[in-house]
Amino acid sequence: RMFQIYGEMSPLQMMLIMNAFSMIFSFVTLVHQEELDKSLYFVYSHSEMYLHLFIFCLCSTIGQLFIFYTVKNFGALVFSIIMSIRILSSTILSCFVYSHPISELGFVGILIVFGSISYRIQRKTDGKPLLKWRDYQSNQQVMHEWHEHLDI
Repeated sequence: RMFQIYGEMSPLQMMLIMNAFSMIFSFVTLVHQEELDKSLYFVYSHSEMYLHLFIFCLCSTIGQLFIFYTVKNFGALVFSIIMSIRILSSTILSCFVYSHPISELGFVGILIVFGSISYRIQRKTDGKPLLKWRDYQSNQQVMHEWHEHLDI
């Protein structure tokens, strides 16, 4: 909706605004809880933290670019589906790798989340396709050509 209301705003501008707010909010929180000096001292005394912080910032930036691209081109519903599936996959993977049990209440929570997402998909689409490709005929032709080349 933000991209529709403010059509001239680019994803990079939106990301800058969100990150500036996040930075100010984090700074105020660290100052309020008297943790800023401890955090800065830790980073200063552990020089390997600079590399870790740089990699963390780089990965966060790339991730945000993918998020904004997905929301702008496919909508918030598709993004929420992607994120919910990612969370479910990591939860299941964690259960298998680290032998974490899922309680009955956890299963109920998973069912509620995916049930509500399924309901939103059904309500939003009303029989229409969820994804709308820009140039459907061109994409269909490309897929047909790929299929012909692979079908040798």
